[in-house]
Amino acid sequence: MRFRRRRSLVPRLDWRRGIEQTEPLKGQLWTRSEQALREPDVRWAWRALAVAVALAESAALAWLWFGPALTVQTVIVDGAQHMTRTQVARAAGLADGASVLSVDGESDRQRLLNQTWVRTATVVPQLPGTVLIRVSEWQPIAGYHAGKSGKLFFLSDQAIVLGSASTEGTLVDVQGPAGADPRVGDRALDAQLLTALVNIQRGFPALIGQDVAGFVFDSCGELTLVAKRGWKVYFGRVLTPEEFATLRDKLTALKAISGNGNVNYNSADLEYVNVMNPQEAAVGYKSREPATPSPTPGATPQPTPAAVCK
Repeated sequence: MRFRRRRSLVPRLDWRRGIEQTEPLKGQLWTRSEQALREPDVRWAWRALAVAVALAESAALAWLWFGPALTVQTVIVDGAQHMTRTQVARAAGLADGASVLSVDGESDRQRLLNQTWVRTATVVPQLPGTVLIRVSEWQPIAGYHAGKSGKLFFLSDQAIVLGSASTEGTLVDVQGPAGADPRVGDRALDAQLLTALVNIQRGFPALIGQDVAGFVFDSCGELTLVAKRGWKVYFGRVLTPEEFATLRDKLTALKAISGNGNVNYNSADLEYVNVMNPQEAAVGYKSREPATPSPTPGATPQPTPAAVCK
């Protein structure tokens, strides 16, 4: 006998599912309070710790900067010949008692480059208290004096006055226009002209077998070479690039008139060689100089007119 299961007309409720979907009551907790679930406020503690660390770092930095631990104890100077170690350190701005941390190598290098003798420089601070300074100085290549002045000055290859000199030695001797003595750091004459004079002095013995005693460069730009035997070479004006370019032809003319027997550079009678026009070089001798005319009796002597530049 079969029995049929009757379906209820009232739908059955799934009480488990209903409980899970039920929203919790707002504002109420069954197990812990809201204060217990709130995260503790510790920001003030971190801030206090950061302030303490910053103060400690500042104190440590101040101790290192002003304290004796990193004070510059040794300054090593390499390459200086015309400046003492103390002068170099002072020129670099290294004050007594300064910390090695305060040494700015680039700024100190620029200070050294402002010194007349210094050509290149490097400044390297080294812990705990050493500063290494390497300098390269300008080398004097000429001795310069204004007019007949006996005070001699060293010139660099840029024609900058480096300082006073007691003797020119083997350096090129250049007599400039009469006037006040140049100051240290001044440019005494054109650097291109000085280079030409150095090259002429070095090459003169090979060119005509003679040595150069010096050069005279007057206010008009006229250049004169003085040989060690006493005679002179008149080159004329050398102020413009075109005039500089003619020096080669004028030196060639000096060699040419020696080779063809027209002039003996070893002669004690030789007075001058004029190569202002290299195509028509002129030679003067002491024995052939015209006699100086005697002044007329009773005539008033007239002053010699000043040289006029053409």
